[in-house]
Amino acid sequence: MFMSKLSGTTCLAVVLVAVAAVAAAASPAVSGSVAGGTGAAASAVRNGPVPAGRVWASWAYDPAQRDVVLFGGDTGYQSGADTVTGRMWTWNGRTWTRRQPKVHPSPRTGAAIVWDGATRQLLLFGGSRLPFTGGGFLADTWAWNGRSWTRLHPAVSPPARHNADLVYDTTRHQVILFGGYNGRYLGDTWTWNGRTWTQLHPATAPLPRDTHSLVYDPATRTTILFGGFNGEPLGDTWSWDGTTWTQLHPAAAPLARLAWQAAYDAASHQLVLFGGQLTAGRFTGDTWSWNGTSWIQLHPPATPGPRAYGSLTYDQKLHRLILFAGSTGNFDPATVWEWNGTTWSRH
Repeated sequence: MFMSKLSGTTCLAVVLVAVAAVAAAASPAVSGSVAGGTGAAASAVRNGPVPAGRVWASWAYDPAQRDVVLFGGDTGYQSGADTVTGRMWTWNGRTWTRRQPKVHPSPRTGAAIVWDGATRQLLLFGGSRLPFTGGGFLADTWAWNGRSWTRLHPAVSPPARHNADLVYDTTRHQVILFGGYNGRYLGDTWTWNGRTWTQLHPATAPLPRDTHSLVYDPATRTTILFGGFNGEPLGDTWSWDGTTWTQLHPAAAPLARLAWQAAYDAASHQLVLFGGQLTAGRFTGDTWSWNGTSWIQLHPPATPGPRAYGSLTYDQKLHRLILFAGSTGNFDPATVWEWNGTTWSRH
């Protein structure tokens, strides 16, 4: 059984729904239904504990604050009940800081997050209140300005979902959303212009899926999508040019997989893909880069080891990719790794 189905398989979900609901309800987090944007400053707890390992966390670099934001996720493969969290942390490259804004999204897992360069805020969408396919899918949109969360109320919004992905297109200055799961696999494409969502209707599109990643490639000025899950792992590569999806046919490609970690490394000019889950119980720790026409497998001297369901983002201050958490298939490590363009190193 795949960890992520999570989106397709429901047997394990039935067992965990009840405990997850209790855990989520017991969380001290403020409900996402509370209006934001009041200007209330976030309090910070420094020199405290580090965040627990988790899967499906929301993780993105905030260039305005020069730190990485961690929100939500669930405890996945850890022992005990699978708990969904609403806690927020920031990572400055050396230490963790627990952030406690008075208003913030409700506890959730599998929410999509990205830096919106047009509005200079982090944008978070959706997720679910329960892990696996337990339901509780969300459709709310939030913005983080470095001090507080604000719930936005766009005139139009995508349907509720989790395990979708967001990417910022720096050429067209808009956020792109694709896919996800809300009881069925989704294959819709949306854009965010800073005020509202707009659904696009391209003539061709990838198959509906979740647990994929979208990464913007500035060299080709396109967004690259690889793989995902729609009942089985996928291994196709697509590009989005702002109006059209095009399936690519690279000479080499990673094996079909889901829940890998991917991001663009601006320092080494590499679109990097790491790890993922190949089949039930089979996780991988391989590293690949995209050169615009094909995938190239890299062979770094050090690696985090097999891992999926983690989070990867580019830290503009450190000029490195930062990997956090995820699952090995047996447990959820709470470790931070960095990619410097040639190898991985544990912080």
